[in-house]
Amino acid sequence: MPLLPSKNSSKEFDQSAVAVLTDLKKGGNDKRNEFIWVHQERIYAVALLGTGDHEHASEVTISSFNNAFSALNQGLPKNPDMSIWDWLSQYVVEAMGEYHSQNSGPPDEEDTDPAQDGSASMDWETTVLLGVQRVKRCIGSLPQELKRIFLLRHSLDLNYEQISIVTNQRVEKCMALLYRSRVQVVKCLGRG
Repeated sequence: MPLLPSKNSSKEFDQSAVAVLTDLKKGGNDKRNEFIWVHQERIYAVALLGTGDHEHASEVTISSFNNAFSALNQGLPKNPDMSIWDWLSQYVVEAMGEYHSQNSGPPDEEDTDPAQDGSASMDWETTVLLGVQRVKRCIGSLPQELKRIFLLRHSLDLNYEQISIVTNQRVEKCMALLYRSRVQVVKCLGRG
């Protein structure tokens, strides 16, 4: 569940992929356009956080929807419990992987052990719930790299492996950066 509410209701992203996609297959272009309209902001946000460039993020967004619609033409997802966001997020992550393979080098080989700094075991969801504005201010004060990882995890619901593909970093480094971002947000919240 996202930490902060988005413009679109999170209920739309938690709907069953099979139900939404079955409805989408029955509809025509209007249904596809509506589907894109509902999901484009979130797909674009992942792409922008991964590329850091508006033009490239637009290209990744288009590629993500093209890949998703191609997959839909092949058939519906096999897992009936999969949410529409879980289904759709795999295509933006895939498009980000393609983007990085063409535009970036391999992920850094920096040796980061998440067990050393506690990032492998911190349970962010148990953190005290505070006012949204205060949380937003603290997230906004994070350095760019930490903010990017934090938003991908807590606002856009990507897992560590997906975040590592989107940011072109090793999973362990993403875990460590996420832990550091959480620590900084908690410290900021503690200062009030």
